[in-house]
Amino acid sequence: MILYKYNRIKLLKILFISVLIVIKLNELYLRSDNHLNRKNMFTKIEESYLKIFILTHKDFINHRYNSVYNIVADDKMQLNRTYNLNVIYTSDGILYNKKRGYCEMEKIYYIYQLYLKGNISSKYIGFNHYRRYFNFTDNIPDLDEIFKNYDIILNAPINTTLGMKLQYCRFHICKMYEEILDIIKEIKPEYYKTAIETSEQNIVYICNLFIMKKKDFLKYCKFMFDILFEFDKRHNFKTDNDILNFTNKIYNNTYYAKLQARLEAYLSERISNIFYFHNFKRIKSFKMLFENNMKRY
Repeated sequence: MILYKYNRIKLLKILFISVLIVIKLNELYLRSDNHLNRKNMFTKIEESYLKIFILTHKDFINHRYNSVYNIVADDKMQLNRTYNLNVIYTSDGILYNKKRGYCEMEKIYYIYQLYLKGNISSKYIGFNHYRRYFNFTDNIPDLDEIFKNYDIILNAPINTTLGMKLQYCRFHICKMYEEILDIIKEIKPEYYKTAIETSEQNIVYICNLFIMKKKDFLKYCKFMFDILFEFDKRHNFKTDNDILNFTNKIYNNTYYAKLQARLEAYLSERISNIFYFHNFKRIKSFKMLFENNMKRY
């Protein structure tokens, strides 16, 4: 009888320790940097209300604590672990060698892939940068109420008397804009009229900051990357060095050559505007808060 009680107690101890080990292993898995890159085979991923992704290529001072924010960073970056926010590291992919050329679009593409694969899901999807945010910070407005009257949330636009196309041509390589119009005419003809009209408009939404419904985000990314990938294909741009070699032939100044090597990123802002004006009639704007706590790229 005594031996039976001893074995029973020993068995209970073993079971208790086993449960603790399982719980600890599960915690480690959920905290791992790459757990979002794999589906949980035991639990169906539930759609959350909102995810706002903070895109960064370097460590930065974080002032956001609401759990709707997720940091998206480059592989193997050393980030301050006091963020108390989930960190998603991008992995090798189609844009991996063009992080400078695509800037924030490289990480937007990665998040797009996670949504397509069902690794993460949310009713609304938003993007901020490590220095640029919507000015509501942690006090997230009631999106369900906003989207009763509006189709999309954007940062407040800039005004230009030149129009979007001429404003681009003033600061960047003008023939690149013309090529984008040609690509839209060829592969997205339903957008071509809007592309021409938007080119003449005096307001421009910059920085690719937005909050959209999930279905609109997926549509936006399909539109955006179909165009950018076709642009790359026509120039045989496969790496950052390909783009830099191209801009070096145009600019004698090394600084401007490197700056203009962000070709796809600059073009993406104008492509975004074409998408916005074609698909959304009711645009809600919030001012953009600029936190200049880091050196420029």
